[in-house]
Amino acid sequence: MRLTLITDPAAEEALEATRVLTRQYANALLVLARSRPGERATVLGRSLDQGAALPQCTRRAVAAEVERARHWARGGLKTDGFWLDARSMRVHAAGAQVSVWTLRGRLTLGARLGNYQRHLLNTGVVRGGRITRARSGAWYVQVQLAARSGAAEGTPTSVDALERQGLFSEVARRLRGGRLSARQQGQLALALLDTGQTDEAELLLLTALGGERPDARIHLGLSLLAGSRRDPQARLSHAGRGLHEGPDDFTSWWLRCSQARALVELGRAPDARPIMEGVLREVPASELRSRARALYFAQGVCAALDDFAGQDRYGREALRLFDLLGLGGEGLSLRLDLAYRLYFQGRADESFAMIGEVLDMTARLEDPRAGVAHLICAELHLLSEEFAPALTHLEQVHAAQGRHAGDRLDVPARAFAAECLWRLGRLNLPDFERRIEGLHPTQDFDHVVKAFYTGLLAFEGGQRGAARAAFEQVTGGVALLDGFRLRSYAFLAFERWAAGEPLEAASAELLRALNHVGGELALAVDAGRLAALYTACAERGIGGRPVQRLAQRLRPLLSVRTLGGFAASVNGQPVHIRLSKARELLAYLVLHGPASRETLITALWNGEARPELGSYFKQALHALRQALRPFLPAAAADPVPHLGGLYHLSERFAVQGDALALRAAPVHDPEQLQEALHRYGGPFLPEVDTEWAAEMRRELEAQAQALAMALGRSLEADQPLAAARAYLQAAALNPLFESAWEAAALAYERGGAPHLAQHARTQQTLAVQQEMGLWAAEAD
Repeated sequence: MRLTLITDPAAEEALEATRVLTRQYANALLVLARSRPGERATVLGRSLDQGAALPQCTRRAVAAEVERARHWARGGLKTDGFWLDARSMRVHAAGAQVSVWTLRGRLTLGARLGNYQRHLLNTGVVRGGRITRARSGAWYVQVQLAARSGAAEGTPTSVDALERQGLFSEVARRLRGGRLSARQQGQLALALLDTGQTDEAELLLLTALGGERPDARIHLGLSLLAGSRRDPQARLSHAGRGLHEGPDDFTSWWLRCSQARALVELGRAPDARPIMEGVLREVPASELRSRARALYFAQGVCAALDDFAGQDRYGREALRLFDLLGLGGEGLSLRLDLAYRLYFQGRADESFAMIGEVLDMTARLEDPRAGVAHLICAELHLLSEEFAPALTHLEQVHAAQGRHAGDRLDVPARAFAAECLWRLGRLNLPDFERRIEGLHPTQDFDHVVKAFYTGLLAFEGGQRGAARAAFEQVTGGVALLDGFRLRSYAFLAFERWAAGEPLEAASAELLRALNHVGGELALAVDAGRLAALYTACAERGIGGRPVQRLAQRLRPLLSVRTLGGFAASVNGQPVHIRLSKARELLAYLVLHGPASRETLITALWNGEARPELGSYFKQALHALRQALRPFLPAAAADPVPHLGGLYHLSERFAVQGDALALRAAPVHDPEQLQEALHRYGGPFLPEVDTEWAAEMRRELEAQAQALAMALGRSLEADQPLAAARAYLQAAALNPLFESAWEAAALAYERGGAPHLAQHARTQQTLAVQQEMGLWAAEAD
């Protein structure tokens, strides 16, 4: 039984010192034992000074570990903890405290106890425990318990009872090293799997499989192993073979749970429902662990069948049992399922809070499900149009996979990252497409992920038939994340409507999913692309409140590029504004905000007072409204309303511009500086000669120059060559800026490139001569 300890820095220091000494003693003894193979480790240990400070129980445990390891070809012992017997470690269930011996004296530490853990402590006898430090830095004790007996205090519990109680560490300790029956081989293999010793478990399972008549537990272990490796067909096959061997009830329940899960993964969820209903009827209430496990698998079947009431009922009952048993780690996957469902029910805050709890638990327990938790969190942030936090979680997915040597989340994680970067404008459409084409699916779900993004790219490219085929593949496939399926229904509804189907028929599947699954929040990320569909449905009363809310929250993104030339788009679709003064009017409103008619006329015509300018302004305003109106819902207000004597862009638009971003750019972080400089595509509205535009041109050029110099200074110490290139960017903006040229030359000299420094000084001379008209420019 595992108890998490509540420590402070002083206690952690004492525990760590004891652990380090135990490790030093263990490895010194291992070296000695290998050099003297004929002598027992317990005898050899008496000659080592490091062991003198350790209790006899710890030295015995180290000697036993050395005896097992001395026959290895090479390598030492990690020894991430130390063993204490019942005299050196005491557990007080009533006070939730653990008293342990350390090199620096006895410590009394708090412990996190669940109700079931208290029950085991109150009804059992503590034989000792292993104090261990997890990778996260937290400390815990793996307590060894024996049951009390009326006949004789301390009579050992049977392995069968330990197995049913989930005390797999004790099962492994008891069965290791002896001659085992077929049943015991299966029990040891399951114990090794449960305690994370996968390689040893697999070797034992494969060896036992070749025996005369392997126990059903052997097939159960192989079924679970196949499940962890995403091979549902093998999982189903091994589960069926195990059931054919006539297992006991404990093993039979577990085998049928694995069988049901395999059917779900193979897309045969209806076949799994009666299996789980039968298991739940058979497992008595007294079998808490088996019942919690069955409830967990049953809620998964309900989720696959879109029976969310059943999922919620079974899931919450399973969580209650897991908490009662003190097995928070066992309920991690279940909590993730429920958190995901909360988001689709419109309860985003509760969803993110529950996922946060899971992330805390996975960090504390070093659980490999951290990767799944980060992936789900990333998807929900993406669906909420929070792309930067999504990218942060996706980085954690790859880190978690690296820690646990897995890659099964690689395809969805890379696809989500590509979409986030594209939506942030850091990937153009061809680069986004190349990243999706570079995905290599290995599982059914991976193929669904790639199909979705293939459909999205086809939609962006106007390839209607290809988009429709890809989205139909998603809705008919194994979509373990509901976001892909729901978004695909939305795109399919749009495609069918665009192809001429009646609106109600085209959107029927989407509306059924919204009413049954929920997920209104998940559709917001694509709302701009599908605005016409949602607006039309809302205007005709199709879809009820979910579609109305979706239409109401629809806010198209108006992007305006003014550096190096003018361009505008709404949700990625180009906006064609026919009059040059209308384009200038849009740029002014983006950069300066609301303005009066008089202010706008003065700015756009340099303060002239000709009577015809009022008419010209009306023409420019009409052209701008005409260009933007198609991107707003039909019932929306004017795209450039006149309110309180001022003209402004409609609040229905989310507005972004390269000039706005450049003006607001930070001046400290090198990565952000580089990104801001990348936005500077050239002078502000080079084709416009009005005074306000010229003034803004000078301001933005000066800002870009300042950012280039700040970037150079931030890089100079560690990357002088990169710093020199940044200074040259500043010099290119203003060839008469002597400080930039000189800083570039000095940076090149620091970087060991004197020839480049000389070249920079030569270029400065030429640039100055050309600017002053003293040097004839070469015809280019």
